[in-house]
Amino acid sequence: MATESVFNSMRILVVALIMVLVLASCPYKNGRVYDAFHGKDKEAPQLLKYTLVDNSSMRLVYNEDVTLIDIRLNDTILDYSMYGTIFNIPFPEAIKRGDSAVFHITAEDNGGNTAKASLKVVGKNLEIPRAVINEVSIKGTNDSPDRVEILFLESGSSAGMIVADGLLGEENHMVILPDIAVNKNDIILIYWDKEPENYDMIYDNGRFGHIIYGESDTTLIGTNGVILLYEEMDGAIEDGLIYTTGESDLSEGYGNNRTLNAAKELERKGEWEGDPVSSSLVTSSRVIARLPGGLDTNSQQDFFITAPRESTFGYINQYIPYEE
Repeated sequence: MATESVFNSMRILVVALIMVLVLASCPYKNGRVYDAFHGKDKEAPQLLKYTLVDNSSMRLVYNEDVTLIDIRLNDTILDYSMYGTIFNIPFPEAIKRGDSAVFHITAEDNGGNTAKASLKVVGKNLEIPRAVINEVSIKGTNDSPDRVEILFLESGSSAGMIVADGLLGEENHMVILPDIAVNKNDIILIYWDKEPENYDMIYDNGRFGHIIYGESDTTLIGTNGVILLYEEMDGAIEDGLIYTTGESDLSEGYGNNRTLNAAKELERKGEWEGDPVSSSLVTSSRVIARLPGGLDTNSQQDFFITAPRESTFGYINQYIPYEE
């Protein structure tokens, strides 16, 4: 019995020593696991970030030094061999704004571990113009549908600009504007949920109106809501319009959390001050319009409620307010 007890004790000691050696052979170094017996890093490299620098190059950031051993643009092999942690990858030719491309990249670290990534990039709009929300119908009907009009304050391209009925990620619907070359005082008129009867361009005193279909499955909220204009996906908010009846006890008076969250974000970014625009007087024939000239003080003072059937979608705004 004594011999068996000694044997068991020795076996436990041997197992413990093996465990200590295993742990010592695989130390952590800079958050990574290494095999000390073979001197090899066993963890694949990680792509931490990628961004489009401009439409002619992309920036990659890895968590360690790697060699880019394979780079493909769609199905075209790019003959680059690069080593480091941060890379600027030039494109064979610039990506057109609004166009998309997929990059397939294989990176190898010093230990021979590889990591593959497929990255979709969209050509950036480098000529985003300043613009404001100019007129909105929020209680539309079949005969007078919901519409959102954007007024451009300078020339440029509308490619990739976004109109949404909430913060991105919380919206019911968003419309990504197509690549339309615009001049100062041109407008884009979005038919939110009803396809327009025609797409004929509107011409009014030297400015053009472009009509597009927003393809929403639902109408805009006709009581408490928000319209936001973004420069681009994940870009800055260019303009916003908050409207409520002023009668709700929900969400701090904004009627719903989507409107509350958007209002707080607009206030934080300095894109809105004070109370929302009152929607209590809005009907299908009385809409919210910006004062003529594109006045933009980021407040309800920029807007008025039109008299019945006095909306000016597609044309220069006229100050004909509703009077009770």
